[in-house]
Amino acid sequence: MIETEGAVCLIWEKLNDFFDLHGDIASIQEITERINAGVRFRGTNLSVLMLAIFIASIGLNMNSTAVIIGAMLISPLMGSILGIGYGLARYDSTYIRSSAGSLLAQVIISVATSTLYFSLTPIDAPSSELLARTSPTIWDVLIAAFGGLAGIIGVTRREGGNVIPGVAIATALMPPLCTAGYGIATGVMAYTVGALYLFFINSFFICLTAFIVLKIIDIPSKIERNSVEFSRQKRYLMAFAVLVTLPSCFFAYQSVQENLENEQAKIYIEENFKALPHLAISYTLDSQKKTLTVFTITGISEDDLAVLTEKLHKKAHLRAFQLEIFSPKDREEMEAMIDQRLSKVEKSAIPSMQEQQTVTALKSVREESEKQGTYILDWNREARIVFPQISHIAVGSVRAPAGTGDKSAALSETQIAFIYLQSDMDEASRARLTEWISDKAKNRVEVHFLPEVSATNENKGGTVSEDGVHIS
Repeated sequence: MIETEGAVCLIWEKLNDFFDLHGDIASIQEITERINAGVRFRGTNLSVLMLAIFIASIGLNMNSTAVIIGAMLISPLMGSILGIGYGLARYDSTYIRSSAGSLLAQVIISVATSTLYFSLTPIDAPSSELLARTSPTIWDVLIAAFGGLAGIIGVTRREGGNVIPGVAIATALMPPLCTAGYGIATGVMAYTVGALYLFFINSFFICLTAFIVLKIIDIPSKIERNSVEFSRQKRYLMAFAVLVTLPSCFFAYQSVQENLENEQAKIYIEENFKALPHLAISYTLDSQKKTLTVFTITGISEDDLAVLTEKLHKKAHLRAFQLEIFSPKDREEMEAMIDQRLSKVEKSAIPSMQEQQTVTALKSVREESEKQGTYILDWNREARIVFPQISHIAVGSVRAPAGTGDKSAALSETQIAFIYLQSDMDEASRARLTEWISDKAKNRVEVHFLPEVSATNENKGGTVSEDGVHIS
């Protein structure tokens, strides 16, 4: 027993020596000078801040990660936040007020500068980089905490190294302020609130970790505080940290749920709508209304809809979702439906990634309809004269990643024509018809020959519209 305790003590001593923060600590004077330099907000720091804000705003506007990183590298925001943590550790109320005032001035100038930029830029659509700063999650809290620890440890070393630039990139203090300015410029206050909340999370946890590390290395206090007062201070800070973290936990939960729903929806579409007879043009998932809408080339019978709905509800995260199948009956109905859904999505205060995909998908359906509408009627009229075996032609397109499954890969589009035959057609005629369709489309068209839908099946779930599209 004694030997075991001795071994544990030895291991603990080794670990303590290994992670000791006192070994290469800088002098108190050096630490103070570094923090003072960061807190000063005039002259060079002011100019660099405004330039960094313009650079970051352009990067967010153009969705350029590299430009945003460049802005974060030169941003002087970290200094004032560390200064507040330094003041808390020293119980120096004057220093806290000075650092907080400097930080407040930086925030105001940053938001005002970004608001000016986004008020003038002709590109006002929110990029993915902007949207990523509107809903902070628990992971942002962890990044801020670990980044703050790395930052204050770097500041307190004899050789600071390149820790601070790395922390500036990791914690991303600059982009949230630019996003807040974007929200003000566009009148979407939800963007502003979400972005400022992210900035507050980053600032608070950087400040908190600075306080903890400075206490560990025994930074001298300006005034003496007993252990009771110190314990009370710690309780207040921890309680406030919990309160700050709670909204991010909720956002994180929502994010995880949406990701799981999107992933299962993708699998479901791959399993059920990527081959004949049910071939989808696109689909949208509405997590709020709990609906999965699938845009199909051909109509689907009620029996098939029931089977597909049952399969949908077998997915653990899609059990509460309703399946909606949409195939164009006529152009007016399609346009009305698309306009209605686009209006609802575009009015969202903070459009999610899924909502953006919804907009893209719906606009794609509209473009496809407009493109096809000019020639589907001609195809059906002309083809049935040249090839009397044809009942009607339905046309659509499918999109898939080109080459690999990489998310960054471009999408390839393939046009598809469904030839419904009322009588058999020999191979030579099929080859001529395929060539004729490709010539009409001025592009390669994947042609599929199908038997004409029986009257029984039409009564169940389909008719043929004027333009030759089989619909439900």
